[in-house]
Amino acid sequence: MDAAENINSGKLLKLPREYYEKSNLLTGLFLVYSTFLYVFPSLLIYWVIQRAYFDVPLRIVTVLLLGLVAQQGLHLFGWIGHEGFHFNLVDNRMASAAIGLFFSALIFTHMGFGFALSHWDHHRFTNMEEDPDRKIFGRFKSFLPRLLFARMTADWYYFKDNMRVAFGNPKKGYPLTSLQQYLLAWGNVLASTGWFTLYVWIIWRHPLAGFAAIGYPHILVVMFTGLRPYFEHAGTETNLFQSSRTRVSVFLSTSYFFNNYHLEHHLYPKIPCYNLPKVHRYLKGLGVFAAEKSLIERGGWKDFRYATKRFQYKDLGFGASTPI
Repeated sequence: MDAAENINSGKLLKLPREYYEKSNLLTGLFLVYSTFLYVFPSLLIYWVIQRAYFDVPLRIVTVLLLGLVAQQGLHLFGWIGHEGFHFNLVDNRMASAAIGLFFSALIFTHMGFGFALSHWDHHRFTNMEEDPDRKIFGRFKSFLPRLLFARMTADWYYFKDNMRVAFGNPKKGYPLTSLQQYLLAWGNVLASTGWFTLYVWIIWRHPLAGFAAIGYPHILVVMFTGLRPYFEHAGTETNLFQSSRTRVSVFLSTSYFFNNYHLEHHLYPKIPCYNLPKVHRYLKGLGVFAAEKSLIERGGWKDFRYATKRFQYKDLGFGASTPI
């Protein structure tokens, strides 16, 4: 079957092999960029609270704005975990998972390995009845509950999934052995405990500055990441090419490190995030998105409409599973 026939068949095209290749340089850039985006504004917040001598209103505005940047760094730590557990950071699977686990554990509410266990089924059954994201996020029907409670609810499920494996109940069908799952589950407990202990020590030493630099960005990331699944999946379908939404913009590509190409990720989850723009251009050039009526749009403030009650996780029943 040639490419033209594939476009109208609802089947995936075979992509150039180099799209799947992992780059240690780009992975390193991802890690450094994410760390800088969190640590640098957090240090500035700490300095503004402890050392700066300009007027209080200006200090408050500065802290509020810096917190928005720092939360995006935390957000990217979650994406590092996501890529790590898709085994897209480096060639060795356990090394990729371990890197993802270490960085995602910096978000003290989040168990990255527990997320990975749930996310595996999300890819297998996107938008279907078995999709765990529908069970978690579908219960919240309007903007405010989604903003306040969606991520906390999800992280509670991920914590329970992680601890089930830690106490001897590995996930069947997951592409790691029982021993590897066990090691990652306990590794997540240790990493999360270590980072949380460091945070508590900093806040204990300097309560106001510590909370502003650490607690405030964490509050923001819990809220904003609670909305993101609705941006990506609310109002989407079960068929492969309409199961998720890509939001194209330079700003989102910069702030998400190309993880805004969410449909392309669902179509080809083994492709590293930094290669997803190539996938987008390739499929768009062949007319795949137009033929399949895929959900590709310009990203921006209008994305927030998908977090309102107009857009829900639909009761769509069963369809074709997505690749994993």
